Amino acid sequence: MHWKELLPVDTFQVEAAGLLHEYDRKILTLLYQPLIGAEAYSLYMTLWSTYEHQVSSPSTMTHHSLKVMMRWDLKKVLEERKKLEGIGLIKVYLKKGDDPRHFAYELHPPLTPERFFNDGVLNIYLYNRLGKNRYNELKKHFSNQYIDFEEYTDVTASFNDVFDSLHPSEMVLAEESEETDVSAVGRSDNKGLVFSSPQFDFEVMKQHISDMIVSNQMLTTSVKQTIERLAFVYKIEPYEMARIVEQAAIHHDQLTEDLLRKEVSSWFALENKGKVPALQMRKQPTELQEFHKKEPSTNEEKAAQRYEQMTPYDILQRAAAGGKPSQADMRMVERIMDEQNLNPGVMNVLLDFILETQDKKLSKNYVEKFASHWARANVKTVREAMNLAIKELEQPSPKKTGKQPSNRNRPSTRTDKVPEWISNPKEPEMDEGERAEKQKQLQKFLSKYKKD
Repeated sequence: MHWKELLPVDTFQVEAAGLLHEYDRKILTLLYQPLIGAEAYSLYMTLWSTYEHQVSSPSTMTHHSLKVMMRWDLKKVLEERKKLEGIGLIKVYLKKGDDPRHFAYELHPPLTPERFFNDGVLNIYLYNRLGKNRYNELKKHFSNQYIDFEEYTDVTASFNDVFDSLHPSEMVLAEESEETDVSAVGRSDNKGLVFSSPQFDFEVMKQHISDMIVSNQMLTTSVKQTIERLAFVYKIEPYEMARIVEQAAIHHDQLTEDLLRKEVSSWFALENKGKVPALQMRKQPTELQEFHKKEPSTNEEKAAQRYEQMTPYDILQRAAAGGKPSQADMRMVERIMDEQNLNPGVMNVLLDFILETQDKKLSKNYVEKFASHWARANVKTVREAMNLAIKELEQPSPKKTGKQPSNRNRPSTRTDKVPEWISNPKEPEMDEGERAEKQKQLQKFLSKYKKD
């Protein structure tokens, strides 16, 4: 439906919010291009060149001319333009009442490197896009090596040391001057990212904040904007953000953008151990999914597909009847997946197996026991995990025995120990109660495969 927003006959002209410098090209190339892509970057540069040409020869162009120049269709032009809009590099204005429509494209300079690397949104996306090493290289490249002026003495000459004052007869009042007022062309700073239709509920956050700790005066417009941005990037719920805001206020007796960013960064590192995204939010790798392209036919295959497509967080949430899983459970799952190197799909089966056989209880020792066993068995796929879970239920429980007699007076001859059910084959492996309980657990676990 792009034709409702843009037609080939629609005209446009390009303006700029102040001066654009050559240094901006470097920032756009190295910092913005990885985020918006080569196409959007190329469109910005084309519009910039169009603007420089229009300064000496003001003119308008049609979007047909632009799409021919870019060798794109109109839908592509609109898609790439919106990327520039969203990241704050262009503002689009539509002239009222014109037919065909006439647009004004106002180019905005990129953020300075200092503001970019402290933005809280763009720098995080760039880090995730480029990785730690390349990100740190760019950050170092754009960093200034400041001199420690504490080791120096300021010997700069002042204005009046260099220049003489005018004689009264040479002075001319401003209103008597023949010079006309000139509106000097300056540079308009980029205001940063703009968030519209915010989904973050400030009222809910305020309900969880004590007025004795955070006053309404502390929640300024800039602080609210920062909270909104941080909540978007880190996916923080209002009640969790309330706790973070309170901690920032308690520690510093004030709220600023920098303090909030540091507090959120500390919270995120503590909650997620510095990993982005959290392990328990991941799904089974595509290359290990049996039903990525294949359609399941049996109930068992349908269950395997669900385990492949769900995350461990989904399993915990379902066990909590749709509620949010506890932080303790999520941290435990995160740690075990990391330490035992278990894939998400395998962890799904393990969690479901334990929840169904342990009356919805998630015992840390029990989870660690089976996780280490499955890791040693090199279980990688969901189907392998399901087969192993069934095998675990079919095995007899170890027999409990009384106190063993002392070995003090026994002969020193070494004998290999064998399981009791092998040395005495006539003895049943399990008593009736044990057998019934095992069968009950097995049927309960297998019944999940029969669900659609």
